[in-house]
Amino acid sequence: MKLKLAFLLALISSAGLIAADAPKPDAPKGDAPKGEGKKAGKKGPQKPEAVSEDDWKKFLAASEKAKEDPAVKTAEEKVKADPKDADARKALMEARKAAILKADASIDGVLKALEEARGKGKGKGDKKGEGKKPEAK
Repeated sequence: MKLKLAFLLALISSAGLIAADAPKPDAPKGDAPKGEGKKAGKKGPQKPEAVSEDDWKKFLAASEKAKEDPAVKTAEEKVKADPKDADARKALMEARKAAILKADASIDGVLKALEEARGKGKGKGDKKGEGKKPEAK
């Protein structure tokens, strides 16, 4: 009798541990609030903490004006022709930056804050696979 009770307790406790390790099911799409998810917020750059709200609004307005700049449009066409061309992507970024500054030169600080945030977040550059690798324990 005691053996059956011990076996039953061991079985129940192990089942509880297995259930605790199981992955949780994803929430249905209808329950997710709008604006949250993997692709949310990918429409443009995120506001760095060091930038004031007024400067950020100026930056967004200047970015919209920069989209109409002929140099930006030509650079975008080059990137669309060859999306993997790093030189074309860099030229597009520089053209956008110049067009934004041409639209409103007072937001140079916002561009610098974005470059700092981009450098901290992505780890600067085209070093594919050269980052630190986790050590095996």
